[in-house]
Amino acid sequence: MTGLGPARAAAARIGALASRLVLDVGGRMGPRPGERRFPGRPQPSGLELEAHTPYAPGDDLRHLDWNLLGRFDTLLMRRFTAEREVVVHLLVDASASMSAPAGDRKYAIAGELALGLAAIALASRHAVRLVVLRGDGSARATVVYRRRPGLVAMADLLDATVPAGAIALGAVLGEYAQRHPEGGAAIVISDFLLEADELEPGVAALRRRGYATALLRVLGRGEVDPSRVLATGELEDVETGLRHAVTLHADTLARYGELFAAHEGRLQASAVRQRAAWAGLVSDEPVDTFVTRDLVRLGLVRPR
Repeated sequence: MTGLGPARAAAARIGALASRLVLDVGGRMGPRPGERRFPGRPQPSGLELEAHTPYAPGDDLRHLDWNLLGRFDTLLMRRFTAEREVVVHLLVDASASMSAPAGDRKYAIAGELALGLAAIALASRHAVRLVVLRGDGSARATVVYRRRPGLVAMADLLDATVPAGAIALGAVLGEYAQRHPEGGAAIVISDFLLEADELEPGVAALRRRGYATALLRVLGRGEVDPSRVLATGELEDVETGLRHAVTLHADTLARYGELFAAHEGRLQASAVRQRAAWAGLVSDEPVDTFVTRDLVRLGLVRPR
């Protein structure tokens, strides 16, 4: 493993996870054949018979139901449940806040989670595109991959990106939905350190385009429990450069806990309104435990 970046090293560790789990996403069906079934969208061929329709001139006689013709002397065409590919878009926040607090490895953990989900998606015969949302307002994306070797390119993109700057996440998600109207599944990995009313329009835009949407929050331990990393000193907002003197005592910690819980509650309520899945991971917790416990409980993944 010498010389590998953290994402490349993570990509080499996740094979067992992908072999045990299936990514269970909804979303708009793509044009290519796949494994996800879409009842109510009958097509001429497939595995599961869904309906019959009267024969019309020009219909392919290979799909005529000859058994029913013999029984009822009626020309009926077989229609099967559509089985199509879903493209999974993994959108990873690479703003400066994902690199802080120091030592919490938020961005590295977000990348490991993204690669784990990419591996599970590919093993589930979905297609995957990884997108890094950068702090200068731009995004860098891989092509759409359908085979496991694509994980290397995804890992290289993550390793080549240094979190920096600030992004208006809601606006960025809205722009992404506008540029990619084909829909699919969108999994957004971020610390979501913004107000719910700023995030919600972007999630709503994804939903309008037919994306099944999941919001996965990655926070540092110090952001959840500041007493673990700071007693007195100075806090710096890495996105704005503003500094704030702080002394932590019982009242301050209690007030922080109240504000944190309220912020979390507003984000979760927003996710519920937009029918988006929501789950949170603290960066000192194992990613595989989060996937096999929390995301299974959420229904985003399931055992094979």
